[in-house]
Amino acid sequence: MLRSFSIRQLAVVDELDLELAPGLNVLTGETGAGKSIVTRALAALCGAKATPELIRTDADEAWIEGLFEDLPRSLLESHGVPPSGEVIVRRVIYRSGRSRTWVNGVSLSAAQLQEFGQELVRIYGQHEQTSLLRNETHLEILDTFGELQPLREKMASAYAAWREAAQQAARAQAALAARSERLELLEFQVSELRQAAVTVGEEARLRAEREKLRHIERLQRLCGETEAALDSGEQPVLEIIGRIVHALEEASRIDPVAAEWSTLASQANTLLREIAFQLRRYLHRLEFDPERYAQVEDRLALLSRLKRKYNCEADDLAATLEQLETEVTHLQRSELEVERCTQEALRKAEQAWQLAVELSQARKKAARHLETKIGRELQALGMQKASFQVRFLVQAAAAARPTPESVASGLPGIGPQGADEVEFYFSANPGEATRPLARVASGGELSRLMLALKVLGGTPHNAALWIFDEVDAGIGGTTATAVGKRLHDLARQQQVLCITHLPQIAVFADHHVAIDKSVRGGRTFTTAHSVTGEERIRELARMLGSTLAESENYVRQMLASVKPS
Repeated sequence: MLRSFSIRQLAVVDELDLELAPGLNVLTGETGAGKSIVTRALAALCGAKATPELIRTDADEAWIEGLFEDLPRSLLESHGVPPSGEVIVRRVIYRSGRSRTWVNGVSLSAAQLQEFGQELVRIYGQHEQTSLLRNETHLEILDTFGELQPLREKMASAYAAWREAAQQAARAQAALAARSERLELLEFQVSELRQAAVTVGEEARLRAEREKLRHIERLQRLCGETEAALDSGEQPVLEIIGRIVHALEEASRIDPVAAEWSTLASQANTLLREIAFQLRRYLHRLEFDPERYAQVEDRLALLSRLKRKYNCEADDLAATLEQLETEVTHLQRSELEVERCTQEALRKAEQAWQLAVELSQARKKAARHLETKIGRELQALGMQKASFQVRFLVQAAAAARPTPESVASGLPGIGPQGADEVEFYFSANPGEATRPLARVASGGELSRLMLALKVLGGTPHNAALWIFDEVDAGIGGTTATAVGKRLHDLARQQQVLCITHLPQIAVFADHHVAIDKSVRGGRTFTTAHSVTGEERIRELARMLGSTLAESENYVRQMLASVKPS
């Protein structure tokens, strides 16, 4: 609950301090006294936009402060505020346009304040009543009344799961559509590389072979001259070496020192004879093969073309082939993937459809209960002959059951909130058929209907303090008394602040605060103070339009008629 509230330098307010109590608090005062400033200040404290125009003339800044008690521990911890029995929220608005907010000394950003403020104060005014005229709010009201939020959240999750599955199916189908052209290209490339059968190191070997074929004549000449010099020429080296070996053998028989030289010469002779033998064999095979030369050139040209085409080295072509074969295999499986994704989307769609049907059935049951209870509340609020209906314009039963053909494109009639579309119908007069609420309800009727929904818990959101501003618009007399009684009943479970012009409502207050406006030294000042006893009687008499003794006596009778709950 909100224990106290202070305003400094805001609009016509120089200093204003409010003390609130549990139960029903009412705020009264002359028109223009500044009651709306309290509502605007509380809204700003809880995250509403606060502009420099709100700052009182000649002041550099304005500030608003509220002392709250018994806020949920989880709410404080989620915003980094140490849990405490008392929570002070303070917001300062600067002339520069900036503002800062602290909660028990912990600074909150504007976004954090908006989120935090939703749990502090909820203001129900003409705007809130006007929301009843919008069809899109009727379904949310019905779901809140029927406590269907968990089922609605399951519906939203199921719908989101279907959307994701449907998107996957659509992507698989799109891939399948492009598959034929891509697969044809890949299969050609795989065939080309398989036919080429390029091996690692092949290009280097072919280049070496081409170099040999290009210089075959020079090889023949060099190798022939060498062989002739060694063995078949006019003065062959082997013949000279033979004589050297023979001479050294004879020398070694004379002097053993020459034996080592003889051995070396003999080894040289053997090696040179082997060289001569290999050269003769090599020369016998060494001849230019124009056909082979052409084959080598063609093969190197093929490798060069494949390297450019696949943007890799020749030794990497085998790995490229393996990658392409893997992609071909994947694409060949895409038809199976499309089928799998379609079946998964169908399964998710069926789950969403079933939940939509279940939610619709629960809503119809909740609608009947809401109609009955709203009827009773409206009677208590002075509308004995009023009729209220919840009509289903669209129901889940009308939504087509999902088929494999439909799941990829949509679930006709079904959305994240289910398949239902509802509208409130209303009639204030007996004998008149119910019509859409937006067409027939007056401002006073909307006020009472909104209050009835609050009493029944048919509107979302809870907060430390509920503020009813303009709830008495368009009503008076016994109807106002009924509204006051219902506000008093609501305040047994929830702290309420009601800004009212009607004494029939103010008389039910647990705590009454009066707003006064005065002019001093050419400046306007707004103050607030609690009224009790005779002062409260005079304030209620003023609200009746007179301060005569009979008005005060009537007020006393009104107060006496209000029984404590």
